[in-house]
Amino acid sequence: MLKPIFTLLAAVCAAATVSAQVAMDLTFNRSIYMQYEPIYACVTLRNDSGRPLLFGKRSELQGYVLFEVTDQRGRVVPKRPGAELSVTGLVLEPGQIKRMIVPLNRYYQLDPVGVYRVHAYVSHSQLPAEYKSPELKFYVEPGVTVWKKAVGLPELNEKDPTGVAKERVYNIRSIVENSTKAYYLVIEDDKLIYAVIRVGKAIGYEKFSAEVDMLSRIHLLMPIAPTVFHYLAFSPDGKKFADEYRKTVGTIPMLLRNPDTGLITLIGGETARAGVDFADPNAGLVHVDEMDGTGKMESDDKTKPGQPPASKGLVDLGKSL
Repeated sequence: MLKPIFTLLAAVCAAATVSAQVAMDLTFNRSIYMQYEPIYACVTLRNDSGRPLLFGKRSELQGYVLFEVTDQRGRVVPKRPGAELSVTGLVLEPGQIKRMIVPLNRYYQLDPVGVYRVHAYVSHSQLPAEYKSPELKFYVEPGVTVWKKAVGLPELNEKDPTGVAKERVYNIRSIVENSTKAYYLVIEDDKLIYAVIRVGKAIGYEKFSAEVDMLSRIHLLMPIAPTVFHYLAFSPDGKKFADEYRKTVGTIPMLLRNPDTGLITLIGGETARAGVDFADPNAGLVHVDEMDGTGKMESDDKTKPGQPPASKGLVDLGKSL
């Protein structure tokens, strides 16, 4: 499943300098990230050494791909406890180009808001020197809250039916990169971050709709074009259970909440088809499970503030989301 990834990244990972025995480049899918959002780095390696390079466990095969990350004060950003990036098993044939997708926030503590600068390094016991990429800069921002709602999660004890409901908060926040305003759904309580999900962009003067149903699930209707809308719904844990596109035909798509039952229904319009009624938003995206071992996310644990949430689903590896 790696070939589609390489094809995609060939368009966004420029070739590095050719004077070294190993050419190295580093790119990011964006320059601004929401706090706790997964941050993916693309590392490009080209072997100009004239020999195959095997990254193994034996001393003569030892090699590393490392990062140096500094914050806005020039301080080195520490690694997360126990997080080590391994490239054991990587093979670079003479002249071959390979690209790795690294979830950088899984290895380094990139949760604080601020500006970060990054270099990537490659070293190998069969190379005469260590090589590094050009420095890149990116921003982590808290976003601006544009919609917020606290909901209760009843967990009634059989012996105490008057048990107090736990609270969870839905936030829709926005960040701006260049001229694009992106919306994120952030689900949290006072102890955990449950999800940070990019749910859409601002489209002209079109407004999104947000409703919460009787099960404390959030329903979103996000405009993606003047007459096309993206319907999404998530559980309080951030699990998506509805994903549909509607277009205006005769009537405008909208969310209808039954005041008696709390049931949310998507009404109006007709089904919109990707690639026909609107540009396919998944074109060029890669599923996390299709990544190699370096980029694959395996943790399903809930997240405490100061730790990144698990990443699932489709990931933008290009510069233009």
